Amino acid sequence: MTGSSRHSPIAPVAVALFLAAGGALAGAPRVNVGAAANALRKNVPGRAAPTVRLQAAGSRDQDDMCIWVHPSDASKSTVITSDKSGGRLFVYDLAGRAIQSLQAGKPGNIDLRYGFPLAGKKVDVVAFNQRDDDEIWVYAVAAATRTLRRVDDGRIRTAMNYGGTLFRSPKTGKLYFVTTAVRTEQYELSDGGSGKVAGRKVRSWRTGLCEGAVGDDEAGVIYLAQENKGVWAVGGEPTDPSPGRLVVRTGENGLQPDVEGLAIYHASARGGYLLVSSQGSNAFKVYRRGGAHEFLGTFTVHGARDTDGIDVTNVALGAAFPKGLFACHTDSGGRPVLLTPWERIAKAVAPPLKIDTTRRPRKAREPR
Repeated sequence: MTGSSRHSPIAPVAVALFLAAGGALAGAPRVNVGAAANALRKNVPGRAAPTVRLQAAGSRDQDDMCIWVHPSDASKSTVITSDKSGGRLFVYDLAGRAIQSLQAGKPGNIDLRYGFPLAGKKVDVVAFNQRDDDEIWVYAVAAATRTLRRVDDGRIRTAMNYGGTLFRSPKTGKLYFVTTAVRTEQYELSDGGSGKVAGRKVRSWRTGLCEGAVGDDEAGVIYLAQENKGVWAVGGEPTDPSPGRLVVRTGENGLQPDVEGLAIYHASARGGYLLVSSQGSNAFKVYRRGGAHEFLGTFTVHGARDTDGIDVTNVALGAAFPKGLFACHTDSGGRPVLLTPWERIAKAVAPPLKIDTTRRPRKAREPR
């Protein structure tokens, strides 16, 4: 069933701290953050301070998220969160104000892609695995209101699913959703007619228990986080051999189970990083994107513990996040999502990571 929505902004419980500037954003409620503010202001080696906390009324455990970049004004971009315990999706602006709340069963991992062909138009789509009914649900983003509308046909059923990701083929432009659990399944998404998205299974293979996943569309690779073992890299085409190869291992470079959220930081010339949530050490590991996936460093985010989902964008998102944005779940303090400017993450790693805002995700190849 399509979740109910409210298109008027919700009175925010979410608080944008912007502590480095010494206060809240204009229009956001003033909060006495006390000792927490002082802690966040400190420049702690290896640790980055978040600036925005996403915690709308009714949220319980927003353990995954995706960052949607607005097509004409990046400062109007949003963060869309998946709350498996609250059974809802939330859409936030970059100041932490909730724009929309939707009932969504028990949503798992959430992801998005731009320019999906549907009913004769190009639309931005958000998709997630729905754990209660073992389905894939798909929503379209309305750029004018920054709200979501369900557009799948209600018949994309899967085996038991735990997490997942989207992947777009660099060869064919086709869009897929990959579900994870003990068995990984790949579903091709297409326009099924009448303005609805249909899906069909194109392959499956057995793995150990996986939840976190991310698709590197440019490289044609899907990464899967096996919780007790590490990160697998498998070719994203349905004809590619599976299960691929284990490119990151637990027990090396401080990576401790469970291995959870994965994200790709894109830099020019197909450079960038594979980011991995090391839940057992309350830290995030950085590996080179592609090649031998060399380990490059570790960082933490103040207040982030037992992190599940993460996401990142290199895009300059206006004054609040001019060098890009890193988002992460935390299992403490009401289980909100924390937003951290990418430049703080980059400086927390030694040697510092790249800051490269040149790539534009909407210029990547669109599905046919």
